[in-house]
Amino acid sequence: MLGPGGAGVSTIAAAAAVGPVRGGPDGRALLITLDRFRQASRVFGVYSTPGVAVPISQGAALLEIDTLALLGEAWSGLRSPVSLAGGAVTEGLGDIDPEELTGLPGIAELLAWRRIRDEAVSGRWSRIVLDCSGEMDALGFLGVPAMVAGYVERLWPRHRRLAGAAENPRLTGGAAVVDALVADCLDIVELLVDPTCVHAHVVVPTGVHGTEMAQRHVAVLDLMGIVTAEVFRNPGVASAEPAADIDTTPPRDGVGVVGVASLPTPPRTVAALRKLGVAVSDGPGVAVGSRAAEVEHLSGTGVTATYRLSWRQPLPDPRSLALGRSGDDLLVTLSGVRHRVSLPSVLRRCTVTDARWEDGMLNIRFRPDPAVWPRTGQGVD
Repeated sequence: MLGPGGAGVSTIAAAAAVGPVRGGPDGRALLITLDRFRQASRVFGVYSTPGVAVPISQGAALLEIDTLALLGEAWSGLRSPVSLAGGAVTEGLGDIDPEELTGLPGIAELLAWRRIRDEAVSGRWSRIVLDCSGEMDALGFLGVPAMVAGYVERLWPRHRRLAGAAENPRLTGGAAVVDALVADCLDIVELLVDPTCVHAHVVVPTGVHGTEMAQRHVAVLDLMGIVTAEVFRNPGVASAEPAADIDTTPPRDGVGVVGVASLPTPPRTVAALRKLGVAVSDGPGVAVGSRAAEVEHLSGTGVTATYRLSWRQPLPDPRSLALGRSGDDLLVTLSGVRHRVSLPSVLRRCTVTDARWEDGMLNIRFRPDPAVWPRTGQGVD
């Protein structure tokens, strides 16, 4: 569950955890929140220990994640193998406290994702509802695993890690830790873009602002390759706008819009949450956005060839779209969010010549770069 601040994401996430599923089983559900103020446990009237799942209803449990505690656990396991490398880089490593690392971009978020991934593959839950609300930048949070993997690979590429460990056995432990980190990141990314088991549910307020926010969130989620199942239009407490009058125009084809009931007071019990009428859709989806990108050979041969990379991409504000290139990746910026699209091997030897958005499709044309394009007989991977 995600959406703009003040839209009621936490409330709808809680209601989804204790409510029914449309088109899916009603087995055990887990509500996960990263709220440092632990408001969810107060709403449900339970005493929770961060990192421990506690029951909140007959078929649901609550897990409040403490990222600082996760950081302490991870750091204690990381110091030993990295310190074995020795040298000036690791000198004084043992004097660093976990609290000093909380400001490093992506560290706390990645540890949270690792715990979320572990719960998702544990087999204990039929449904996991992740509450991406509070002070969190939800779209940025979703992009953390890919961002960390990309940074690590550029700073210390795998071929250099292997070569370094072969030349200096003291680097073996550190290289193994980094390998495991990258593998974790890529595993989480693959989970997030799996349309058969992961679906985003966007919560927005009613009115014009809510419509605009829904369009922007769905567009960015598509760019990231994350399937949006539906949009919840939440009128809030004691709204004068009946659910039947809420605009249900979809932000794009395939995304449903559902109106949420308005209550006279904020829901503070399981019974009150169920009165909101929130029932999430859990059916399998199909690949979207950049994950459904296709490459076409348009014309020419060799260095005179023209290729096109395209995918269906909502674009609520064309002015917010920007393209760039970094190594083997295409950098796409949309509504203030930058996403890396890994280019197919044939396009990595090409340069961008043109980009257009036509009929809902983002079309990017490429021409071979003569300086790196294989000569006749060499072939292309």
